[in-house]
Amino acid sequence: MEIVSEEEEPPDTTPFFRASNIEKSLKLKKLYIKFEGASITGTQKDRISRLHARRAKALGYDTLSLASCGNYGASVSYYARVQGLGSVVAVPSGYSGERNAEIEQYGGTLLREDGKYENLVDMMRDLGNDNCWYDCNPGSQNSFIDFLGYENIAFEIISQLGHAPNFVAVPVGNGTTMTGIYSGFKKAYRMGQIDHIPRLIASSTDGGNAIVHSWKMKSRKIVDLDPLRLKESRANEPLVSYHSIDGQKALNAIYESRGFAGYVSDEEMIRTSSFIERLEKVQALPASSSALSVAVRVMRKFVDYPECVVVLTGRGKPWTTQ
Repeated sequence: MEIVSEEEEPPDTTPFFRASNIEKSLKLKKLYIKFEGASITGTQKDRISRLHARRAKALGYDTLSLASCGNYGASVSYYARVQGLGSVVAVPSGYSGERNAEIEQYGGTLLREDGKYENLVDMMRDLGNDNCWYDCNPGSQNSFIDFLGYENIAFEIISQLGHAPNFVAVPVGNGTTMTGIYSGFKKAYRMGQIDHIPRLIASSTDGGNAIVHSWKMKSRKIVDLDPLRLKESRANEPLVSYHSIDGQKALNAIYESRGFAGYVSDEEMIRTSSFIERLEKVQALPASSSALSVAVRVMRKFVDYPECVVVLTGRGKPWTTQ
């Protein structure tokens, strides 16, 4: 396998720190931030894109393909280029396209297509099969890589904190990241590295997400939403989902860990993002900042469970309500 230079590799672990200023401001006991925004493209997607690109090259593929709201597409395009491979990324034409320029900058072929993200996943799966491209989409035959990559977030939290926290808050769209983190904690528990599995807190947009909707309906089975009732915006695009591809796995993780789920409005996401930046000097994406919003609600309700880790991503640019 080709070895890439240090500057092309993400850090061995992403930053982990106690958010003391937020604790004081909100009168919380113990709040920690796991900042995935410190990765090369500013998202936890780098953890899996690197693995997919290496696997695709080892298997003899010359192109990686996927549908994306932007973040994953930029990450895959970057790591495809590192491995000397091409990438084809389909993005819904109605999306704001914050990452589109990066996808092309990294050498990816950008397809702006009409339709919802979920429809584009199906389209890219068919297009990939026709052209013998490596399928990076969630739910593909290669998606086991996603869960392995995200398990490392759990292992790093245990190492950096020294034990398992009471809660771990994660924003959910498809539910893939949360599923991988839960799998990591389960593995650590089975190996005797921790004495309990954290209760998971899922956050998403009130614009529509099947995972949070199903939990609030007290359904053990994931329930799809009406695509026509989704409300997509520049702030919530990474989270909107009428059919969360790994939603059943994520919903199972919430129930099995005795966790919680909640919606957050665009306005609250943006306010929380600015609040995090002001107090902790971390520029978190509004969508990921939703995890702090819901975590605070849970922590105030369960004061006997004082310790929470919030997983955040970012891209180093301030947001406003304008």
